[in-house]
Amino acid sequence: MAHYFKENYKHVTFMTASEVAKDLNISQASISRFCTLLGYHGYSDFLRHLKEYVRQEITTPERLKYINNDEGIIDIINSEKTNADELKYIINQKSYKELVKKIINAKNLVLLSARMSATLLPYIFYILNKIRGGITCVTPGTSLWDSINLLNPKETQIITIIFPRYPNILINKLDELGKKGFSVAAITDRMFSPVINFANPIIIVPITNISIFDVYSTPMLFFNLLLRDVAKGIKEIDERFKEIDEYEQKNNIYFTED
Repeated sequence: MAHYFKENYKHVTFMTASEVAKDLNISQASISRFCTLLGYHGYSDFLRHLKEYVRQEITTPERLKYINNDEGIIDIINSEKTNADELKYIINQKSYKELVKKIINAKNLVLLSARMSATLLPYIFYILNKIRGGITCVTPGTSLWDSINLLNPKETQIITIIFPRYPNILINKLDELGKKGFSVAAITDRMFSPVINFANPIIIVPITNISIFDVYSTPMLFFNLLLRDVAKGIKEIDERFKEIDEYEQKNNIYFTED
């Protein structure tokens, strides 16, 4: 059994206990007992630690090859339920409250990310820009990517989003900004993320990576809660929202039925 796990560990991260048992022609109970002997609380606990270990090794083509059953859909849904439950504890952490204060008080706020992680930026920028001014969204390939270093570090707060697979171009930029004295706060998926060397505070938000592509529904929910708390701390927010609403009505921004 140990040899099977050693030779097929990537594939196992996408398999249920019953599938492993079927491959080995043994009972599912034998799989559970083996995992318990290794010091885990059963197969599910073993699988969770295994996924954490190999997540950086598994490429998209490999995920596509391994994901070949409908049971995986239920696993993804269950994983997201577990991740969402973690948010109750995340938003009560000291680091979370510190992040809220930094977003409220920074004169200039820069949202910085790259590749798939950067797909979250438009949502955050859209809402945050309604809450307060001084927001800049920066990704590789934009003119601001090369000129961000010219901003005043004492007046600028960097917020970075970095989930696997961690882009080197973003890691190098964060290293560069950190050395120039910029304050960097990070939202990532684990304490062993490479951003740990450049950021404070660091907020750990779990993601599901057992699908072909990483699932970002938990980070989306996290940012909704974060921006809600930021809005509550902004002075004269009611007046700002009122002005935005009046502008949108005056310019017929949204469809209404006659």
